[in-house]
Amino acid sequence: MWREALNLWQTVRDPEYAHLLLESLPLFGIAAGLVFLCGSLLFRENKSRLLALLLVCVSSGSVWPYVELREKAQARVIAMHDPSFAPLIREQTSRRKDTAWAFYAMSVISGLALLFGLAGKGRGLLILTIVAATAAFWLSLWLHKKEAEIYHRNILKHAR
Repeated sequence: MWREALNLWQTVRDPEYAHLLLESLPLFGIAAGLVFLCGSLLFRENKSRLLALLLVCVSSGSVWPYVELREKAQARVIAMHDPSFAPLIREQTSRRKDTAWAFYAMSVISGLALLFGLAGKGRGLLILTIVAATAAFWLSLWLHKKEAEIYHRNILKHAR
């Protein structure tokens, strides 16, 4: 049991595995945060609203370590796949890096909405957060689809 726990710890610290753990966090975290945020506004729950904003902020911010880990893992990931996948994997890594700014902006916007929400202000910023979180969710969904097209080739026949 102890050996398995140590093995798991080593695996989680490995960039090839850690980036996979973080990959879907923006997608599902922003989606859940958006649902909870809209629900908290509907039911006028301030504490739930703050928790939802924190979830969106942290989920969006998780793109930073994800991109760094993905870059570290890229060479070994390419080495484990067919050589014809290399350009696709590099393109997806570049796509993830190029769109990371949107998630950083989402993290800043939701963080500001959280700070203003603690002060009981920032209604306009809250609306901006909902709009931006919706856009970030769709971007994350699209990036996830592109990722799936690379590693699950059967998805390509449905992508057209």
